[in-house]
Amino acid sequence: MSKISADTIKIIVSRLQEKKTTEIHAFLGFDACIDNIVRVIKNKKENIDPEFYTNSRQFGEFLISRENKSCGIELQTQVSKIGGNMVITANALGNLGIKVDCVGTFGLPDILPIFNSMSSNCTLHTVGETITTAALEFNDAKVMMFDLGPYDKLEWNGIKNRLGTDQIKRLISGKQLVSFLNWSEIQNSSLIWKGILDEVISLMPPSEVRPYFFIDFSDCSRRSKEEIRSAIALLVRFQNYFKVIISLNQNEAEIIAKSLDLPDNDSDEDFIKMLCGHCGADELVIHRTKDALAYDGISFEKCDTFFCNEPTILTGGGDNFNAGFCFARIYDFNLFQSLIVANALSGYYVRYGKSPDVDNLIEFLKAIKS
Repeated sequence: MSKISADTIKIIVSRLQEKKTTEIHAFLGFDACIDNIVRVIKNKKENIDPEFYTNSRQFGEFLISRENKSCGIELQTQVSKIGGNMVITANALGNLGIKVDCVGTFGLPDILPIFNSMSSNCTLHTVGETITTAALEFNDAKVMMFDLGPYDKLEWNGIKNRLGTDQIKRLISGKQLVSFLNWSEIQNSSLIWKGILDEVISLMPPSEVRPYFFIDFSDCSRRSKEEIRSAIALLVRFQNYFKVIISLNQNEAEIIAKSLDLPDNDSDEDFIKMLCGHCGADELVIHRTKDALAYDGISFEKCDTFFCNEPTILTGGGDNFNAGFCFARIYDFNLFQSLIVANALSGYYVRYGKSPDVDNLIEFLKAIKS
């Protein structure tokens, strides 16, 4: 495990203080939803604040104890907020000063008012109805519950007909970062990717410097082995135009490795190198609860997260990690520094329930004890 030294933090802080982010532009798609963050009530007595289930095992054991019985479960909504992998990532990038064009399911015919709370650096383009998610949060985990009906209707021809091919070209052209997020929950994701490759990206003039193409598959446990393999095959094509970064949590990494028939490996370094080599990626990141790994084809890095025992919010922590990693790579932080920035962005969000701006990020890093 690489230690985060005081000198490393000083270098990162110094470089962050020099950043002028207004010249950086990004394109992100394609999900957007409303997240209702809820806690599950365990006990409730008159004139006393309710007691919540603090970890997922407690709640799971309660459900098992009610096998073959009926029961009622009371939820308390903590907040209703903007959600979706793309939306939270874009908002986090916007807070860091990056200009982001967002194409997503913000509502039809007009963008829903709740999305007006996104960073002013985000420009929204709606292509579908939104969904609502109930996120059951515990201190150690979250359970996302949703009806993906509107996402199932999202397809390439619908996006193209609503925005027009020429506008999509303008939105993607000249960006330092292009990111397609939440592959798993949008049923037609691979067809959307292929449509953009065939009808937009392959027809654009090549960039002098390859921009970043960032992918987070999201929880792909409900997707078939064949679907996952097909998506991975498409990523190889994106490498003709971009530096491809894949970001996964541990569960997603294991699912994809199994879908590719890769052998089990006890070594984090050997595992990420093997997975990266089979995924059509220039860089691969695996973010976990207490540490994160990265491999760029040459260097392997691993460092601790800024773990929080009593989080304000969990939903969106991984998206803020992704935003931090993209931000750091665009600004040429090295691989280890990029993991620190990503972990710091996520750590701040989980503690305080909002994405930091650069000044917030600097203060968070300055407070770290090496």
